[in-house]
Amino acid sequence: MHPTTTRLVPAGLVPLFVVLAAVSGLVVAALGLLFSGKRVGSALDENVYWAVYKQFVGERGLLEAMLVPTEPVLLVVVIGLIVMVAIARHRPRLAVLAVAGPLIASLLSSPVLKPLFGRTINDGSLAFPSGHTTGMVSVLTVLVLATVPLRKSWLILAIVGALVIAVIGATALVGMKYHYVTDTVGGAGVAIAVVLTTALLIDRVAGRRAQTAVERQQPLASGTR
Repeated sequence: MHPTTTRLVPAGLVPLFVVLAAVSGLVVAALGLLFSGKRVGSALDENVYWAVYKQFVGERGLLEAMLVPTEPVLLVVVIGLIVMVAIARHRPRLAVLAVAGPLIASLLSSPVLKPLFGRTINDGSLAFPSGHTTGMVSVLTVLVLATVPLRKSWLILAIVGALVIAVIGATALVGMKYHYVTDTVGGAGVAIAVVLTTALLIDRVAGRRAQTAVERQQPLASGTR
């Protein structure tokens, strides 16, 4: 397959990705409705917070360092690098996804879903879903999708690496009391649902355009009388 026609999602994996996107969206909706308007964390949120607190008591500097993967400036830099590599390797679909996926996810997470669900933390700051988690996981999801056409070992390494980074960032957000753990789950759900859906749509639109171009060229190739 020519690199310019490389799908973001292999045809055989489309049903799986549709299920993953749907389940992620349902998790966000369920958690959002469950905690809508709440001003305190659930029992699970409190238990996780205290577990993290005990492990990192007196280690605020370490928690701040662990927040780095969630920083918007870093994520923008990573997105830029993905776009440049994608263009250099003739993967325009990946370049579009790298920009559109995280952007749509972030715009949906904080400006739309946070006010909609109205869950708050600390001094009344809107908390669900976590916007920082959404940004981080959306970029990580793009990176994982970038490895799908490569060797299986690279894909596995990307998935494991993404999980580790996501857990580190989420742990810091919880430990610093910026978010409840369920906020980070919701943020991850938004990211995965949006990025996977965007990837499927890009493949569909690009595929149709490519098919239309081929159909238009066929009469020219066969000749007319």
